[in-house]
Amino acid sequence: MITSEKLSVYSKFHDVDDWQRAGSPRRELFESGGWAEIQNLLQELTMLKRNLVSREYGEQIRQRLADITADQDTARALFEMA
Repeated sequence: MITSEKLSVYSKFHDVDDWQRAGSPRRELFESGGWAEIQNLLQELTMLKRNLVSREYGEQIRQRLADITADQDTARALFEMA
C-alpha cells in the first residue's frame, strides 16, 4: 500500500539505497515493499498523462492507482508527481 508517508520519503530521495544510507530511523516503512511500486506507477502515470497509452490501458492504470494507494489524497499526489 502506498501511503502519503512513503511518497514523502520517495520524493526526498528517489533512490531506496540513498534513503537507507541516510540512516533512516523508519526502515520498516518500506520493508513490505512500495518503492518499486511507486517507481512503476509513476512511469505508467507519466505515459498516461502524455497520452501514450490506449484508453483501455489508461483505465487499468487508474484502477491500479486507486487499488494500491491508501486514499484519494495519496493517489492525487502520486498523479501530480508524474
